[in-house]
Amino acid sequence: MIIPLIKKLSCVRRLAGALLFLLPALPALAGTLTDLAGRQVTLPERVTGIILGEGRYLPALAILEGERLTTRLAGIMPDFELADPAGYRQYLQAFPELAKIPRLGRSSADSFSIEQALGLGANLALFGLEGHGPSARDAELIRRLELAGVTVVFIDFRQDPLANTPRSMALLGQLLDREEQAQAFVDFYRQELARVRNGLARRGQAPAPTVFLHSRVGLQDACCETMTKGMMGSFLSALNGDNIASDSVPGVAGIFNLEHLLMAQPRVYIATAIGSPDTLQSDPQFIALGAGISADEARTSLRRVLSSPGLAQLEAVQEQRAYAIWHHFYNSPLNIAAVQAFAKWLYPDTFAELDPDRTLATLYERFQPIPLDGTYWTGL
Repeated sequence: MIIPLIKKLSCVRRLAGALLFLLPALPALAGTLTDLAGRQVTLPERVTGIILGEGRYLPALAILEGERLTTRLAGIMPDFELADPAGYRQYLQAFPELAKIPRLGRSSADSFSIEQALGLGANLALFGLEGHGPSARDAELIRRLELAGVTVVFIDFRQDPLANTPRSMALLGQLLDREEQAQAFVDFYRQELARVRNGLARRGQAPAPTVFLHSRVGLQDACCETMTKGMMGSFLSALNGDNIASDSVPGVAGIFNLEHLLMAQPRVYIATAIGSPDTLQSDPQFIALGAGISADEARTSLRRVLSSPGLAQLEAVQEQRAYAIWHHFYNSPLNIAAVQAFAKWLYPDTFAELDPDRTLATLYERFQPIPLDGTYWTGL
């Protein structure tokens, strides 16, 4: 009885081995990592197709991919070209093939087309913790993508930008096999952030100036939209700035009444600009900054907006402590340049030697496949 059983087992083993030999080889797994949503993600051996859940992640991808920016790009949300057409045109000029990349939806999470995404053949989807594209709350969408073999990874330049920008870039470097490029960027980022933190340490416990951050000036009739916790509000928190809206606007962003603003009279006023070369004539209520905008055009647009009733009564405006910054730094890995600009505006004596213009120029020279073109902040 024992010998026939042994023979049967031997035959089963040989048959199993033959069947395994005939099966297609499965891709090896590179291991696991923890994304910015705290999810354990199993990685494919090689990323062959990338879906960008926000088009404004294109500069982050460019930091790592350089001249190969579009090689693995399979699909993209069109929020970049819709919200910052001049900035997008810079990339399109350098990479004409961007025009052929399929667009997924418009500029909101509910417009993202899961059916279209599943037909792209991608094996990696990059989403933000929050923003214009799918987020960690979209459980069913994530489930369907993963069932189809698409690895979903969350990054963040918006919710907690100064902590999560280097983490996100290091994560992307590991994902895309671009760890050397990611490490070079992270080292530079931390070096420039340390210059800001060292300056704050020199100030010690000196009182911080009051400041108001006026977001997306001109977009709404009601004044004044602002940011408090997250996005560029995080820049003010990191700089110990006394954001006058923090107690009145408990969330990430909201409206701070103009009458309250005039009563508070912040020492420093900072606006975020959503205007572009396209709006200089057609939409004069916007401050124009970013690609294609000259320094004179930027300053003129700021002066025009700040001459409006209400804002013109601010002491910060009258005493020329009013500034504007390109709005899209709120969701960009290049945000360290904006943090340095804020530092100089809040503490001009402490940061007299800090040069955010040089920092931004270096970011483009070292980490972007397009040249720096335009004006990204201005003042009176």
